[in-house]
Amino acid sequence: MARTFITRTRVRYAETDASGIVYYNSYFVYFELGRIELFRELGLTYDHHLPIVETACQYHRPARFDDALEIHSVPQELRRCGFRIGCRVYRVGDGDPVLLAQGHTAMVLVDDERHPVPLPAAFRDGLQP
Repeated sequence: MARTFITRTRVRYAETDASGIVYYNSYFVYFELGRIELFRELGLTYDHHLPIVETACQYHRPARFDDALEIHSVPQELRRCGFRIGCRVYRVGDGDPVLLAQGHTAMVLVDDERHPVPLPAAFRDGLQP
């Protein structure tokens, strides 16, 4: 089973819409927060050489300002020049965690001319599902 990386945060007021719930696009920010922490924990570089080539999100329940969240990031697929990281966002605190949203992000490693290049060993080892 692939390792799950957990990041904790709270919903900020700026992430909510006029109806007081988390704006749908904010979940992609949570996905990114989880990816950055995953990379930090693995000692990998996260920079402009890793453009996103695909992303998706399914929404299950709403979140509101100041809700405590857990972002679960899991390496799912490793390709020659890229990878996919799955993500689940939960509301935590009282009782069992509640799944709010789930999705994934696929990224490709590129050189300075933006051409795909093979992943180095550190990436392959760290992101192995």
